[in-house]
Amino acid sequence: MKKAKSFFSIIMLLIAALLYGSSSVLAKGFEGDWEGDLKLPGGVLPIVIHIKTEGGKQVGTLDTPSQGGFDIPMTLVEFNEKELTFEIEDLSIHYSGKLNSETDQIKGNFFQKGMQKLNFSRIVKKPLPADGSSNSEDLLGQWYGPIKIPGNPLDFVVHVKQQQGSLVAVADSPNQESYGIEIDSISLEKGQVKFEIKKLGVKFVGMLAKNKQSIKGDFAQSGFIFKLKMVKGQYKKKVSSRPQTPKKPFDYHIEEVLVTNNKADLVLAGTLTKPKSNKVKATAVLISGSGPQDRDETIVNHKPFWVIADILTKADFAVLRLDDRGTGKSTGDFDSATSEDFVTDAGAAVDFLLSRDDIPADTIGLIGHSEGGMIAPMLAAQRDDVAFVIMLAGPGIPNAELLAEQHYLLGLAQGISADVLKQKQDVDKQLFALIGATEKKLASEPQIVNLIEKSLRLVGVNDEKILEQQKEQLIQTYGTGWFRYFLSYSPAEKLAKVKAPILAINGSNDLQVAAKSNLDGIRNALKSANHSDFTVVELPQLNHLFQTSKTGSPVEYAIIEETFSPVASKLIVDWLEERF
Repeated sequence: MKKAKSFFSIIMLLIAALLYGSSSVLAKGFEGDWEGDLKLPGGVLPIVIHIKTEGGKQVGTLDTPSQGGFDIPMTLVEFNEKELTFEIEDLSIHYSGKLNSETDQIKGNFFQKGMQKLNFSRIVKKPLPADGSSNSEDLLGQWYGPIKIPGNPLDFVVHVKQQQGSLVAVADSPNQESYGIEIDSISLEKGQVKFEIKKLGVKFVGMLAKNKQSIKGDFAQSGFIFKLKMVKGQYKKKVSSRPQTPKKPFDYHIEEVLVTNNKADLVLAGTLTKPKSNKVKATAVLISGSGPQDRDETIVNHKPFWVIADILTKADFAVLRLDDRGTGKSTGDFDSATSEDFVTDAGAAVDFLLSRDDIPADTIGLIGHSEGGMIAPMLAAQRDDVAFVIMLAGPGIPNAELLAEQHYLLGLAQGISADVLKQKQDVDKQLFALIGATEKKLASEPQIVNLIEKSLRLVGVNDEKILEQQKEQLIQTYGTGWFRYFLSYSPAEKLAKVKAPILAINGSNDLQVAAKSNLDGIRNALKSANHSDFTVVELPQLNHLFQTSKTGSPVEYAIIEETFSPVASKLIVDWLEERF
């Protein structure tokens, strides 16, 4: 599934370097420690700066605690009585702000490929109590440890600081590449530590050890309780190895292209790769899964579409991969679009290839992953000039049933009772069928609201406050145009209209688009339509991303080094070569 890039990219730039430099005359009003939050899409990046005089020289360092970056010197630091400036030339980073001595705050602007507000407040540390008993000061710093999810422990990091006399905190889930998650409240009272993340339905209750170096307790989310022990100190992020990511030199042509979708009045940016021989056997348009994806379908540092493009191009196929609308370098609005709109984007890509003299017009086809495996046959059903369709974990049953089965399988992976999940699956099927069939506001439909609540209660969400929060979040999510269309879609009708050869592949460990039910659905639809050339294959041990996996749980996606199974890529190449 997809994730936004801008937040992650800026974090990486900030961590890369904020190098050492000199400063001019430093006003004593700036000496000390300052903290601020840089607001980015998807979260916040806490930033701390430290100003001091050292050996007659004024120096400054910067921390990005949520990324484990501490004591990073600045390249340029300049102060007068009221103004602060620092710069990082190599990364085009510039900050300028003014000191308000009454509020003890620095208000200013952070520049890096655009401008964002960034204000700093002075950190005022409270003294420890004389008797040495615990107080809020004991929570300051970084804490980390694994959430003991059965079979899939998940690293969790909490960063605590003091802001205007109160504790504030953010959390990271490094295995999922999720950082700066806002913690709504955190407290320490008589040794008991509590925090809450409302939007995720998370509550933690634990005890601070006597030596004040560890916290042990229960991490509760959506009715499930997992053990979590965190120790104090700097979390050392594990460096993810991605051996399949293509590396220079590339033995094929690479061209940056722009594809215009006149229907939607937008431009899609992408990459076209072609064999050096210019003898193109066939050309594939890659279509990504749900959520805003870049051209490589990047997820947890894996770049599956780049890997696929590299393999196919080396086998003398051309490949076009594109940033989704409103993502990367593409224009347009992603959030307001439905799968039907994405079909027009894929259609514009085919038209672009048809306009080129270097691409054979009669061998242009589609490879779609997940939702892309739904969009590909939707487009092929409309056009006779699509030469082939490859569905990677594409839907074969109505999406309302697919999503209910997905919830069931993911719940099993988390250790939830099969009996409970079976009841939930039945409720979810009713719920999703109703949502897909209505155009009214979901909040005004009592039957839908009641089914959402029933589904949540079945998996243990009984805390009334959390229940209301999660219910409201689901009403908003389920009420979007994209979700309504997705739930109303049944693939059989579109599959029956496709005349091009079809290859459908799923992994046996796919917990998001279950292999058996969806491949059976695809096979039955094509048999009923008397389709003349289709291949349906279930590959053992592969998950939704087509990685060789143990359980198929999404938690494994980041841990597994393999990006795309060689077994799956060989199947695709062999199938294409048999036809082109």
